[in-house]
Amino acid sequence: MLPVEAYRSEQVAEIERQHIFAGGWIAVAHVADLPTVGSFVVVDVPSVESATQRSIIVIRGESGDVAAFDNACVHRGAELLAGCGAASRITCPYHAWVYRLDGSLVGGPYMQGPAADSAPPFHPTAHSLVALDVEQWQGFVFVNQGPNPTPLSTRLTGLAEVIDRFGIAGYVTVHQQVDVWATNWKLLVENFMDAYHVFKVHRGTFAANGDNSLDTTMFPGTDDWAHHRVIHESGDDIAHPDNTTLTGSWRRAVVLAAVFPTFVIQLQPDWLWWLQVSPIGTDRVQIRWQVAIAPEVLAAQSDRDAYVADVLDLLIRVNAEDQPVVEGVRRNMNQAQFPRGPLSYLERNVYDFDRYIASRLSAAQPG
Repeated sequence: MLPVEAYRSEQVAEIERQHIFAGGWIAVAHVADLPTVGSFVVVDVPSVESATQRSIIVIRGESGDVAAFDNACVHRGAELLAGCGAASRITCPYHAWVYRLDGSLVGGPYMQGPAADSAPPFHPTAHSLVALDVEQWQGFVFVNQGPNPTPLSTRLTGLAEVIDRFGIAGYVTVHQQVDVWATNWKLLVENFMDAYHVFKVHRGTFAANGDNSLDTTMFPGTDDWAHHRVIHESGDDIAHPDNTTLTGSWRRAVVLAAVFPTFVIQLQPDWLWWLQVSPIGTDRVQIRWQVAIAPEVLAAQSDRDAYVADVLDLLIRVNAEDQPVVEGVRRNMNQAQFPRGPLSYLERNVYDFDRYIASRLSAAQPG
């Protein structure tokens, strides 16, 4: 694993802000969160300025495109929106400046003084919300805080070939939640991509019916993503009979993937679990997660609420198994460097992620 300083050092956290989060694509929503013109969600992304988070508005405009803006009025910085909902205009709650869905300013009251006022004329066209680059991929909405970023789709061509067959853009969102854990954000990504801990930590959930480690295939990662698959060779299909797209072993496949730096998914023929992690300092992380169900699975349920409740109960218990472990690892990062043992082959994706982090940190060092 990486040295302990990578998880506890404020200096490392500053380098991450400038060399990872400033140009990394960050998942902020699923298209299902933005069904109609004016639909919006307010989310936090890792700040590139400080050990805080940057609040942004993700909104569907009148053209149908999705845009993202700083959640800050350009007049005096008031937060414009909260939570999720729909709006025909964005109105500042402080001084009633009004913005269109494309971020342009309609106008502000009392900005034109009396005739004798010598102030220059107020031109709304000179004042628009600060926009971020946006890209949609596989039904997810990503934003980028850097200048002229490389398109996400070109970075993820190989991963798209893996998950295209699932049609996840059509999965139906049934739950979303935000949690905060007392750990470093990298430890959480590592844990999600760690196939080695499942038989032990998740023996009450994912491994309740047996150890699937031998059914797991690890694949080498790239500079942008990594994944592994679990094929339940001896089990029944996970895919619903109405699913005619998935064939062969893919009907029993579970795919766990990470899009670096902070997006992870567990994808199955029946449901999808995705997490966006956002650091709050070196020892706290915000986790925004959602669950979506394959449409044919949801349609087949005689009691939809009971089915969704069972899936959520499983994933909440999975989180409860992981949380004390990854929080305990972070506490140990405050101690002296311990001897680091070799990784198991089931930690191949942990190595891929750590290699990505190390390359970004090394590139920031002079010489």
